[in-house]
Order: sequence, then C-alpha cells, then structure tokens
Amino acid sequence: MLASLHTLDHHITQWANSLQWPLEPLLRLTLAAILGGLVGLEREIRGRQAGFRTNLLVSLGCAIIMIVSISFAYQPWPHTPEFTVNVDPARIAYGVMAGIGFLGAGAIIKQGGEVRGLTTAAGLWCVAAIGLACGMGLYLIALIAAILVLVSLWFLNYIEKLLPKVRYRIVTLRRPWAPGIVHETVKMIERHQHLKVDDASFVRHGDLATVDIRLRIAFASKLQYYAFEQDLTHRPDCQILSASSES
Repeated sequence: MLASLHTLDHHITQWANSLQWPLEPLLRLTLAAILGGLVGLEREIRGRQAGFRTNLLVSLGCAIIMIVSISFAYQPWPHTPEFTVNVDPARIAYGVMAGIGFLGAGAIIKQGGEVRGLTTAAGLWCVAAIGLACGMGLYLIALIAAILVLVSLWFLNYIEKLLPKVRYRIVTLRRPWAPGIVHETVKMIERHQHLKVDDASFVRHGDLATVDIRLRIAFASKLQYYAFEQDLTHRPDCQILSASSES
C-alpha cells in the first residue's frame, strides 16, 4: 500500500514538473482552489458563515503565498565571500498559519453559554495547510488531506450524532412559593429518565407569593427533554418562563 502511494506520488510529481513554468504553478493554484472549494461547499451546505468562497480564497491565497516564498529561493541573490543572503521559504508558511488563526477567531461566535464556529475555524486552518501543500507541489498529500477533511466534516458528523452526549439547558420556572419548593422542583425534574439538575437558584418577586427557579438541566436525549417540557405545560402550578441551550 505504502509502496503504491509512493509510486503514485512520484508519477504525479514527475508529470507536474514536466509542465514547467508557468503551467505547473497554474496547476498548483487550480488544485488549491478546487480542494478548498470542496471543503467550503460542505460548509456552505450546512449554512456556515465561512462557506464556499471563503475556503476557496483561503486555500488559493495560501498556495499563492507558498509559490512566492519558494520563488525567493530561486532568485539570484547577490553574494560575496563577505556577504551572503540566506532565504528560508518556510518562514512565510509559518506567518500564514499564524495569520489564519486570526481569521478562524473571527468565525467563532459565543452566544450565551454556547460557542459556535469552532469546527469552521479548524476547517479554515486545515484548508490553509492544504493550500500550502498545493503551493509546495505536494499533490498527493493535498488530495488525501482534502479527502480526510471532507470525511471528518461530512461523514463523521453523522457518527457524532449517534454517540451519547450530555447536553444542557437553562430553564426558568415560575411556581407558587412554599417552603422546600426548590428542592421539590429538583426532585420532580430528576424523576424523569435521563434528566439531572446540575444547579438551581431562585428569586422571589413582588409580594413573595411566587418564585422564579433557574435550573441547569443535563440530559442525554433530546426527546426525553422535550417530553419533560411538554409535561410541564400541563401542570397548573408550574409556568415555563424561559429555556435556552448551553454547550
């Protein structure tokens, strides 16, 4: 298997090198745009902000930067026995990956207790690396990396949904005040299967006849939680004021 991949990589690289300038750089840019666009298409379908165009441009831009940085090494830099210019093309790649971190940070959004965009930010970072690989002429590595990224974003998303996962919701209930009402409410919730109260607090308002109880509820099944929420709507002594998700 490894020998076959090595042979395939050798043939692809040999064929690409035979194209020479400027066809080979154009091939690298085209491949970077295609692979970045494929990853971006998956993000676009899922309605993410950093979608098709963003990922394509990130990959293409990184490939351009890598081609330019490699070209530095082929420039006829002046040198004398007393003076020598040392060029390190890899330093530009380091700067690119650091810069992509700021772009990825812009894709991360925090809404209340929920953080969104981490997968998109990680995808942008991977797309940048794919673009650098294309710019370097590592065709097979770039192709395999793009396939692995697409598999992790698309296929593994369905597997992740099948895995047991603890979720949280912040629920505020209004109930008539009575001694021990908070403890009684917690016990009422935990009688439902797969529901657990991690934290509880309360506030009494007005004439102190009612109390707002804020609960952090952990659950493993959304269906179980929705069934519990439906049950609460039929209780005359319990009113749901708010419910928000928390990751």
